[in-house]
Amino acid sequence: MAAREQRLSQRHRLLLLLVDGQRTLEEVVEQGRRCGVPRGYIDELFALGLIVIGPPPTAPMPLDGPDTLGPGSAVSDTELARLDATDGSFAQARQVLLGLLRAHAPVSGAVMMLRVRRARSRAELRALLPDVQARLQRVRPQGETRELLLRVESLLVS
Repeated sequence: MAAREQRLSQRHRLLLLLVDGQRTLEEVVEQGRRCGVPRGYIDELFALGLIVIGPPPTAPMPLDGPDTLGPGSAVSDTELARLDATDGSFAQARQVLLGLLRAHAPVSGAVMMLRVRRARSRAELRALLPDVQARLQRVRPQGETRELLLRVESLLVS
């Protein structure tokens, strides 16, 4: 129910329902696959800290279809690693934003974390800054939030 309030996609919610503490990671992935959920979605739930089963496999399965209900299209860990390797400042800015959201708005910021994780360019990430600021200002003093976001903005400009 909390996942629905955070507007996670139907595929993400389905995987969360499968995680019951009884099934292994392989069982959750297989049952998700049978329901049409690509492996990349469980990787995103791991990255957001919404589930902890154990470390995900190093080679995620490729995404095989669009998520019509989620915020943006899913991105695999392989694609993220490639993006991060080509632009260190972009990777650092993304990690700062994800860290802030995870630390100060882990549940209420879940959808925002997905959007930040799915950003594929500096422009996309920069466009998310006002939304991130609005989300963080609800739980953090405005001065501290603005200062950290200015740091992120400077990383994206350089």
